[in-house]
Amino acid sequence: MLDPQTPAFVAVSLQGRRLAERLSGRLIDGSPAEALALAWRSSRQIVFFGAAGIAVRLLAPLLKDKASDPAVVVVDDAGRHAISLLSGHEGGANELARNVARQLGAEPVLTTASEVLSDRNLLLGIGCSRGASAAEIEDLAREALRTAHAGFESVVEIGTIEAKADELGLLEFAARWHVPLRCFSAGELAGVTVPNPSSTVQAAVGTPSVAEAAALLAGAELLVPKMTSSTVTVAVGRRPRHGSLSVVGLGPGGRQQLTFEAWEALRAADTVIGYGLYTDLVCEWLPLADCQPFPIGQELERTRRAIDLAAAGQRVALVSSGDAGIYALAGLVYEQLSHEATLDVEVIPGITAAISAAALLGAPLMADFAAISLSDLQVSAELIRDRLHAAAKADLVVVLYNPASGQRRELLAAARDILLAHRRPETPVGLVRNAYRTDQSMRLTTLAEVPLDNVDMLTTVIVGSSQTYIQAGRMITRRQAVS
Repeated sequence: MLDPQTPAFVAVSLQGRRLAERLSGRLIDGSPAEALALAWRSSRQIVFFGAAGIAVRLLAPLLKDKASDPAVVVVDDAGRHAISLLSGHEGGANELARNVARQLGAEPVLTTASEVLSDRNLLLGIGCSRGASAAEIEDLAREALRTAHAGFESVVEIGTIEAKADELGLLEFAARWHVPLRCFSAGELAGVTVPNPSSTVQAAVGTPSVAEAAALLAGAELLVPKMTSSTVTVAVGRRPRHGSLSVVGLGPGGRQQLTFEAWEALRAADTVIGYGLYTDLVCEWLPLADCQPFPIGQELERTRRAIDLAAAGQRVALVSSGDAGIYALAGLVYEQLSHEATLDVEVIPGITAAISAAALLGAPLMADFAAISLSDLQVSAELIRDRLHAAAKADLVVVLYNPASGQRRELLAAARDILLAHRRPETPVGLVRNAYRTDQSMRLTTLAEVPLDNVDMLTTVIVGSSQTYIQAGRMITRRQAVS
């Protein structure tokens, strides 16, 4: 018989079986109906690989009660989504969906109210009589969380008294929900002022409160005062929310080129800040996102706005195209963080313009290459020319970022002339505009014939080296030099 805590897998197709093999659990043999019925009887966690509609029809006659039905997660055959279908809170399907998604590189789909609306940052303070069972503890904890309009997935820690550090029921309950248990001494708990002290508890364990005091000691404000049963006391607290700043690279602009980590940061953000062109993309992908667009050129203003909101407690995503650490905003964020040194900041990488353009053109970056921005807003034109001379002399493939704008076109012509001084006029050049967007365009030409008037800030220019050639409409650079 299957261990009830071991996930049971039911697969409709061969592709589903292949996905199941990547996870830790047991694949149930038989027809989907037979396998699902067996999994329902023998496991508390079921992952169904197939269409959600099939799962719903097969599950319908098995349903009994949300307090006893097992958790069911549905994974599509492409392995793109892990859907918490049944018993999201009660049975732990939300957590199962996250775990499955993490292992498959999929997106967890959670629709329960507390997942959508809650900050998932709650603490449980628990006191109990000797011998209280995990089921007794869970029943009261569930009622207290329901009062807080939340589920177990919102709990990040359980607090109790040191005397309960070896209490089997409490340990089983914490292990079942994968929540750490933190123990406080009676003296620490007694030093906390609580709204509902008890002289009976004081006489029994040396402190007038366990549940409420443990929640408060863990750094929370009391959300639900203590609730009691014959053997258990539970209080719910919420930690003050700390802001965070994710500096997110969106890639070239197509949804399929957005990394999973970047997608998760955008979904979790309270506010998305960036140049209007990029926040518009985010709003297309996430129509309910709170986006704050800024005009082009206001890099410092949008960076300060993102930092200020994060310091005030919001989860902020500061977005840019490509990679946030390449000609984008990551460096500027760190330069501005002197007064917010404790702010939680992470830089989430994205596919940069050089990589996306190269993939569309063929394989032009197979050997050493240099990336040079032709924008002289932050760097002098003289220094840009010096770098172009160095890259041209070294026979490096050269990727030109920010090649030209309406008011700034001289450096593009200068770059062509500098490279022509060191390379053959027929050196291959690839131009990609709006990579992976609906109006994407590509062109292969030569260094002597670069269409200077048709290049703008949305274009990436790749200039080949002596080892670059065109074959069957693809731009290719040899890894091994051929004289």
